[in-house]
Amino acid sequence: MIDGPRPHRGVLFGFGLLISVWGAMCGIGGGLFTVPFLHFGLKFPMRRAVATSLGLVFSATTSATVTEALHADSRIRWTLVLALIVGSLIGAQIGFRVAHRIDTQKLKLLFAVALYFVGARILLSSAGGTATADPGFSLEPRHLLAGFAIGLGGGFLSPIMGIGGGLVAVPAISFGLPGLGHLGARASSMAMAPATAGRSFWMYLKAREVELSDVIAIGGGAVLGSIVGVQLVHLEGMATVARAMMGVTLLIVATRFAWDLRPRASAAE
Repeated sequence: MIDGPRPHRGVLFGFGLLISVWGAMCGIGGGLFTVPFLHFGLKFPMRRAVATSLGLVFSATTSATVTEALHADSRIRWTLVLALIVGSLIGAQIGFRVAHRIDTQKLKLLFAVALYFVGARILLSSAGGTATADPGFSLEPRHLLAGFAIGLGGGFLSPIMGIGGGLVAVPAISFGLPGLGHLGARASSMAMAPATAGRSFWMYLKAREVELSDVIAIGGGAVLGSIVGVQLVHLEGMATVARAMMGVTLLIVATRFAWDLRPRASAAE
C-alpha cells in the first residue's frame, strides 16, 4: 500500500476529465498541470504525483489517439508519428544521461523565453502556421526527418525539464510543417505520447510507487475527457480556438518556468 493522502476519487476523476478535454484539443497530455495539482493541491509525494500524472497522460493520449483514428476526419499521419516516436525515445535516453550535468536554471530561462515568444506568435499573428490544413500537403522524406528531429528534441527535454513531448511537438510541427494545420499537428503529437508516457509509467508501476486506485480514477476521467476534446476540436471553427488555447498554454508554462527562476530566500534568513 502506498503511503500518503487518499483524495476523493470524484476529485481525481473530475480533474482528469477537465484537463484532458483541454489537452486533447491542444495536443498535449496535461502532465505539466497534473503534477503541481497532485503535489501542491492534494499533497501527494512528488514521485507518486509524477507516477499518477504519467498514468493520466497515458490514458488521455491513448484514448485521444483511438478516438482520432476512428474519426471520419482523422488527421493522424502515422509515418510522421513513427518518426516522432523513434526520435523521442532516443532523445529521452540521452536526456536521462545528461540531466544531472546541465545547468537546469539556465535551460529553464532559455525555454521560458522561447515559450513566451512562440505562444505570443501563435496568439498574435498567423506566421506560426494556420489552424487549417493544406489539402494538397503530402509528407516527404524531409518532413519525416524533421519529425524525427522534433521527437528527439522533445524526448531530450522531457526528463530534464519535466515536460511532455506535446509541448514541444505541437508548436514545432505547426512551424515546421504548416501544411498539416493545428489539427494535424495535435493529432500526430497525441499519437506519439502513449509510447513515451507508457514506458515511463511502467517503470514506476514496477517499482510500486503508484497507487492504482488513483490512476483508475484520474485515468477514467482522462479517457472520457479526451474523447470529448477530440470531438470538440473537429467541430467547424474549433481548430482556430484550439490553436489559441495552445498559445495560452505555452504562455502559462513559460510563466511557470519563470516563477521557478525567482530568487529564493536562504534557510538562514
